[in-house]
Amino acid sequence: MSQPILVSGTIGIDTIITPYAKANQVLGGSASFASVAALLFAEKVDIVSIIGSDFPKQFEDALLAKGVAFTGVERTPGASFSWTGEYFDNMNKRRTVCANDSVMVEWDVKVPTNLQQHPILVCCCMVPAQQLKCIAQCPEARLVLSDSMDKWLRKQPEMLDAVISRSHITMMNEDEAKEYAKAATITDAGEYLLSKGAVYAIIKQGEYGATLFGKQADGNLHIFRCPAYPLKSLVDPTGAGDTFLGAMAGYLSTLSPGQLPNFEEMKRGVIYGTIAASFTCESFAADSLLSMTPTTFRSRLQEYLEICSLPEFTE
Repeated sequence: MSQPILVSGTIGIDTIITPYAKANQVLGGSASFASVAALLFAEKVDIVSIIGSDFPKQFEDALLAKGVAFTGVERTPGASFSWTGEYFDNMNKRRTVCANDSVMVEWDVKVPTNLQQHPILVCCCMVPAQQLKCIAQCPEARLVLSDSMDKWLRKQPEMLDAVISRSHITMMNEDEAKEYAKAATITDAGEYLLSKGAVYAIIKQGEYGATLFGKQADGNLHIFRCPAYPLKSLVDPTGAGDTFLGAMAGYLSTLSPGQLPNFEEMKRGVIYGTIAASFTCESFAADSLLSMTPTTFRSRLQEYLEICSLPEFTE
């Protein structure tokens, strides 16, 4: 039996441009991807977010059909969060063409009373000040996971510091982590994130996978390097990091309540997140993620474990 998860973040409308195609007005938002991925393992996932009157009903219906609970989603007469991004030949790199995030910036976060007791809180990428409001309103959360992006480490660095200090698990992509830490290597960046108060830090590296950092009992650095699943076709990586975070949180929700995961459990969570994220990258928006099933997930996981298996070594 899993513990309930509360996911906070954006629900929105994306337009994605790649060197090969373009997708207009598709389902987006960090909380959208994370909540669906969390349901791979978790039985109850609630979202706290805000949408406008222009949010397409079919998007909401798709999330509800997967089992995402919308009771914590506020509705406003204005426009929904929207983002237009462009990817280049190196799909690890992207730029924001335009973003309408006023609804998120102005949002006065209010977590419904009946959701404040959830033991696991996932603060997906959004305004750090609002992540802090969610954390403050969920004092019963025994496991807090957070993500961020370059915009906020430049605009609200002090707030971001505070979010990480209140997170048990924090995550950034490689460029962001190096910029935030003023570090030349991911190892230095990982240690810096841990020094801010997180128990575990994960640095995403796109098609090269992810690296997990933690401290051993003796204070030495503990590192796990996880390669990405080798996709034949990369369509759109938007939401892959959010999917990763959600799937990992979903798995962690199945562990003993009230205890922080150990490093071996975190390694397993990183692998599950990696596999779930690979589905997101196979289509525009959340199409492949929404069609993923426990059976297709387990099949890909088994294939991945065989690809990554090491030969036995003898002294």
